[in-house]
Order: sequence, then structure tokens, then C-alpha cells
Amino acid sequence: MYRVIEIGHVIAAPYAGEILAHLGFEVIKVEPLQGDPTRSDDVLGDTMFIFNNRGKKSIALDLKKEKGKEILARLIKNSHILIENLSPNSMERLGFTDELLFEINPSLVYCSIKGYPKGEYENLPAFGTIIEAISGIMEANGKARLPASITDMSSSTYCVITILWALLMGRPGHYRVNIVQSDLAWLGYYLIAYQKMRKTFEGGKDELPFWAPYELFSSLEGMEFYLAINDNNKWSKLCKILGLEELLNDERFKTNADRVKNRKTLHEILQNRFSKMRFNEIISLLRSNDIPVSEMNRMQDLVGAKFAEWEIMEDNILVPKLPLIGSLEGKKAPKLGENTREILLNLGYSEDDIKKFAEEKVIKLSNYYI
Repeated sequence: MYRVIEIGHVIAAPYAGEILAHLGFEVIKVEPLQGDPTRSDDVLGDTMFIFNNRGKKSIALDLKKEKGKEILARLIKNSHILIENLSPNSMERLGFTDELLFEINPSLVYCSIKGYPKGEYENLPAFGTIIEAISGIMEANGKARLPASITDMSSSTYCVITILWALLMGRPGHYRVNIVQSDLAWLGYYLIAYQKMRKTFEGGKDELPFWAPYELFSSLEGMEFYLAINDNNKWSKLCKILGLEELLNDERFKTNADRVKNRKTLHEILQNRFSKMRFNEIISLLRSNDIPVSEMNRMQDLVGAKFAEWEIMEDNILVPKLPLIGSLEGKKAPKLGENTREILLNLGYSEDDIKKFAEEKVIKLSNYYI
């Protein structure tokens, strides 16, 4: 089994570690003695920590002390992968330069997640929402932040892909994933469209700016649903099943470009038709005719939804399963320092060593966790 050392906090490295744990890797989370800050948040409680750290082991080390560094060095020597998302140059300040790390373990696959590439911006704070602003994602999204921590979690996914590639290709080394680059990659074809055609697309709306009708509508009862028409065949079929064949000969709606140009008028015509139909009738009619449509779910509608896969935690809490091979069913996030003794014994330290480390506050054991 591959062993992963995760020296991270909050989202980026922890979610990368979570993906690897889901895939069956042994993931050891190295935490400061006070623990990952998301263990206790005065708004979120421990919910962020739980989601990003199930199935891992926790060792609590004071890496500012020489004995803490010695333990980490021994742990790295006996592992395959190292991931971290500390502030820039933190590993070097701790003494863990690339030269030392690969002297300790020449076959190490090491991936760092940072906000920006090396250079002018590299020392700036790497908060996800700040990066959404500088990357253009926020402006493209109607000047709204992305929900949850999508920006950070995107970089986590690229980190895991990099690690799997390095293992597959037998390419140990230090790799770097920049969060700002993850966001920019999402805007790829928008950036090409701007350069080739000087086209930009307004965000922050339910409608897709380059296809129509591709937006929200509501039923007789006022229930919302999303309709997505992306070609003339679907447009023709929609008009026929709604009894609006006259729109097929309307010059304002002949092509998709015409429909986008006259979106507001088209929306009013279709909404007038849908306002006379009940929600279940609309969904049934459109789906039975292979027209892309979906109800508009709220958070309270999602838990236990039949279209999704779920894993059960303690207290019957449902967690969305990662869309990967493997499972974290029934696995918990570790208590702070829960596996410190086990890991140190595995590394060859004695019970006396462990007791001394605890007394010197180099480590935190599970019976002292907060």
C-alpha cells in the first residue's frame, strides 16, 4: 500500500489527501499540536474537517522542535508520497529543502499546492476567493464567489492527477500545482473566444450566454426547472411538443444565434406556455421526448437524493460519495493525534521515546486531543 504524508490545512492538501484515502492509499495527516484549524470553526463547527479528512490517520507534531523534525524525516523516509499546502517556503524554513527530502527518500513523489507560480505573485496569500477574483473566475461568474471551496478542491484534484501520473510513470520529484492556474484552466475556451472573436460572456445569470433557450423557467405552481436546448433538432422537437410550431418559421428564432440575440422575447413566449402547465406534466413531457430538463433542487432537497450515491457516517449522516473507485463508507475523520503512538511505534520508536516526546510537547497523543 502506498503511504501518503499530508502536511496541510483547511482545504487544498486535505482534500487531495481525502481523494487518495478514498482510492485506498494510507494517508497520514501531520498536524500541529493545536490541530487543523477546521477541527473547530465557530460557524461551520467541524463539518469541513469531517468531509476532508475521513479515513486518514493523525499524528500531531511540533515541527518547530528538532525532535519533531526528526520524526517527520523518519516518516518521509518510510513513505511514498508527500503533499503540502503550507505558505510559500514554509517547508524550506523548517529545513525540509528539496535537497534534503530527496536525500532522505530518493523515490519520493512530492506535490505542493500553492496559490501562484514562482515569481512576482508567489508570496501573496492564497485564499480561494481572492484567487477567484484575480483569475477572472469571479467576474465570469457575475462577480459572485463560487460555492463551497470549488477553487481549492479543483487544485486538489490536479494534485492527485499529478501524483498518480508520477507513480504510473516512475517519475519521483517535486511537483507544484498552482491554484490560480486551476481557475484559469476553467476559463480556457472563454479566453480563446476573447482572443479570436473579442467575445465576452456575462455571468451571474441562470442562462447559458451562448445557447438558447438554456435557462430557468417556472410552472403553473411556480416550481422552477432548467431547460437546455443546444441545437436546432432539440429546438424543433420542443416547439412541436409544446404546440408552438409557428416559432419554427419565425425569423427571430431560426438559428441558435438568432435565439440568443432574441432571448428575452423567446423566454417570455415559452414562459407563457409553461405557466399554463403543471410541473409534473412539464417534466414528464420533456423527458419522454428526450429534451434535457431538470428540477431546480435546493440544499434541503438534495440529502438522500436518488440520483446521487451516498455513504453513511456515524449518526446516520449522509456524505456524497466521491465519484471514484473505492469507498470511505463508515470511516471517520481522526481525532487529533489519534494515531501518533501507532505511527511512532511503526517507525521504530519505543514506548519510552513516545512518553518522552509527549512530556517535551513534541507530540500530542490521542488521550490529550482537543
